[in-house]
Amino acid sequence: MGALDFSAPADDHGSDLAAVDFPTYGGPETPPPPTHAADPIEDGVPVPLYTVANPPGTVTVTSFLDGRISRIELHPRAARMSEAQLADEIVVIARLATQDARSAQYAFMLEGMRQQGHDDADTRDFLSRDLELPSPERADAERAALFATRYVGDHD
Repeated sequence: MGALDFSAPADDHGSDLAAVDFPTYGGPETPPPPTHAADPIEDGVPVPLYTVANPPGTVTVTSFLDGRISRIELHPRAARMSEAQLADEIVVIARLATQDARSAQYAFMLEGMRQQGHDDADTRDFLSRDLELPSPERADAERAALFATRYVGDHD
């Protein structure tokens, strides 16, 4: 029955904040953590990165080939935006960076299948329908349409 004992231990010397305790950096003996998820070269192998910036240049998002976000850069002018506007802008630009990365997957896979002798039309259909990868043309068109409607008259 001891295995089913869910009571808190009697030792209560620590603070409740100990649950979120993390090491501090800045001491001379501890190197600081990296400033972003990865550098363009990881383990000596180039890592493809895909970067999208909004037209005003206030938000720039870089993603890895698999669509994960590598880093988000904000221009000082982003401080003029409300928190909600900034959050929305980051989400929109991150989605575009992820879409660019996914369209690069499409291009890489299409080329690989082409080299293996597969039919382009069937491969394109498979990549779009089954894997839900956007073609580079579709990703470019969607970005252009979004920028044309979202940033009309935004000449900051």
